[in-house]
Amino acid sequence: MIELRLTGMRETYAIRAKQAREQNLANEDFFGLMMQDEIEFRKGAKIKRLLRVAALRCSASLEEIDTKIDRGLDKKQLKELATCRFIDDGLNILILGPTGVGKTHTASAIGNAACRRGYSTVFYRMNTLIEQLLLSRAKGTYLNLIKRIAAADLLILDDFGIKPLDPQHYQNLYDVVDERGEEKSTIITSQLPVENWNEVIPDAVTCEAITDRLSSRAIRMVMKGSSYRAKRQTKKEAQLDKD
Repeated sequence: MIELRLTGMRETYAIRAKQAREQNLANEDFFGLMMQDEIEFRKGAKIKRLLRVAALRCSASLEEIDTKIDRGLDKKQLKELATCRFIDDGLNILILGPTGVGKTHTASAIGNAACRRGYSTVFYRMNTLIEQLLLSRAKGTYLNLIKRIAAADLLILDDFGIKPLDPQHYQNLYDVVDERGEEKSTIITSQLPVENWNEVIPDAVTCEAITDRLSSRAIRMVMKGSSYRAKRQTKKEAQLDKD
């Protein structure tokens, strides 16, 4: 089993052998159970690999998101997103709203669902992606990085619009978006409404090209509410004062 890399079978063989003896299982039944163990092991291993490669910001799940808190999130919509049909349909998701309301958490939860359904996912902070693209140009590996990002079933770009992009930055972003085409899904989190993206991409032609590719076939989630980080800090300070 080791040479054949049947790790799932190897790990459960002793348990299944005992079960077969106690229940007097036929050979085909015993073998069927062993095959199922191997299949489940490989599924689990694939999910672990996808989650590791995705490098999500946090280990959130859509099922754990509390929709009772008024943040503009709809339970029915989250349930639909958990099916990941939007990836099959090549739809993008724009998660918009003020800082601290849970945009990154929600995007990570969707990415988690995608990995668990077998879709390859990559997560980038916008500033990190820009830096990596610039570095890859210097190293001569730019096209390889673009193709690797384009190959992912789901790309998550977090914190788009924190600061204006330089010409080289938004050209690189255009290359990423254009290479992915209309068949691949991208999630964008941003404090800026789409109508204000020209504040980040000052070149009108490039801004229109990027905006059109990302927003024309997109699900928009507009979140609201006060900052969770601010609430936690206030609560922490109040606790310190009490102590």
